[in-house]
Amino acid sequence: MNSSRVPVGTAEFHVSSPKFGAGLEVLGHLTIVVAAALGFFMGWLSCNQAAVVTAVLLLSLTGLAWHRFDGGRHPCFFFLCMLTLFQGGRLIAYGAGGDTEIFRVTLMTSEPFDVSRNVAASTLLLIALSAICIYAPCRWHYRPLSPVRNGSFARFLPYLYFLFCLSVPVQLYKNFCYYQYAQDHGGYLVIFIDHGGMAASIPAAVRAISLISLPAFVGIFVLEQRKRFLRIATAVYFAIAAPILLMGSRGGIFSLVLSLWYLAKVKSGLRARLYSAGLLGAGLVLAGSLIGSFRAGNVESSALAVPSQFIASQGASLNITEVAIAFRGRFAPHIFSNLADELRSAFFPTDHMAYVAGKNFDADVSMFLNPAAYQMGNGSGSSYLAEAYLAGGLWGVAIVSALLGALFHAVHVCARNPLGLFLIAMILPDVLLMPRGGLLDWVSAALRVGLSLLLLLTGWYFYQAVGRIGRILSETNCRRAPKLPPQRLAIEGLLGGNP
Repeated sequence: MNSSRVPVGTAEFHVSSPKFGAGLEVLGHLTIVVAAALGFFMGWLSCNQAAVVTAVLLLSLTGLAWHRFDGGRHPCFFFLCMLTLFQGGRLIAYGAGGDTEIFRVTLMTSEPFDVSRNVAASTLLLIALSAICIYAPCRWHYRPLSPVRNGSFARFLPYLYFLFCLSVPVQLYKNFCYYQYAQDHGGYLVIFIDHGGMAASIPAAVRAISLISLPAFVGIFVLEQRKRFLRIATAVYFAIAAPILLMGSRGGIFSLVLSLWYLAKVKSGLRARLYSAGLLGAGLVLAGSLIGSFRAGNVESSALAVPSQFIASQGASLNITEVAIAFRGRFAPHIFSNLADELRSAFFPTDHMAYVAGKNFDADVSMFLNPAAYQMGNGSGSSYLAEAYLAGGLWGVAIVSALLGALFHAVHVCARNPLGLFLIAMILPDVLLMPRGGLLDWVSAALRVGLSLLLLLTGWYFYQAVGRIGRILSETNCRRAPKLPPQRLAIEGLLGGNP
């Protein structure tokens, strides 16, 4: 009897051990946060020392996400990377021997100012708590994925290639016109000062056709199994995006690169190698520094900027979280109208020349920091941490972060089929920008993706209808063709087709 119970208990232990390990990891990081908070309030830790602890915690969670999620094959890993860069960039730069004024608000303002010790502590607490709350549900429910099988979805490939080939020259023309317009009207900042004028500089039909290039490319990337064709399609897409990069716009392209890297690893079913991820990260840092130098009047990046300077400049979004905490009474009354406005951001970009107080959090913070610079096209950006804190304080950040973790787990589960992988690839770039973007901007992007999917399905049925009509006409022509007797066919063959 006793011998028969041992395997059962052992099996139960093996089943529960992954969650037991996940619980230990989360509990260990929470213990570090509590100990650091206690040490800070007791005066044993300075602000800069607490910043180093937070940076180590972020890097630790990111490393665990890489290790536990089979080489980063999970959206949680990529989001933690972006959170570490945009909210913890200054902390890491300080640990590497960079600027010692971590918490000084320098973003946009002509007169930098310092925040109080309590505001600095609250900022670090929000970042650390958010990272843990995002990681916990992903780690707790994680299950490895098997390689995606296309199945019946492979029949869409010819249609997607047709759309892609149709839209590539149109997209290239649109991007080049945008680049020319930006060069003639002051450079990169014209995107924010005169977005309507830039859009009106090309015909509406061109803008409409160019909308299908990204969905068609992503569909090809998801379904195509032939590596040569996949590499050609990828090279063509990023080649036509070159004018946008030359303008100095890099955020959307870089987040798309990370999303495609995630897609490739999910499709292959293979664990990514650490050196390949390191090369990708180093390449993006260097490319980001170079592209930032193309911006007219750029003061934060140069082509030869060292990586620590680039990381510190990207970590300037920390200032947004600090300002939201320090001046919560100023911004909190408008936060729900700000969130409502974000639901339309993918369709109606913010116009810096038509500022309305209380409508957009990014605009409100920018006007607060430097009204003149905002009117000239500069902006501070936003942060999901800042907006969640304004909406619900510390508990608001914890709840939003836990919901994000649940969302990433759902995304991971949906990556088991091609349609889910396609939707993930279309939405994930906007989600990854949340550490320096709005809390609900990605929802607006998801609505736009839904519209794109509807257009693709409509085009698919039209494509099938045209194919059926073509087959019917071909069959009709074959039936009407005169049938020659075998003897005449043989004679015509001998005479070279002449009777």
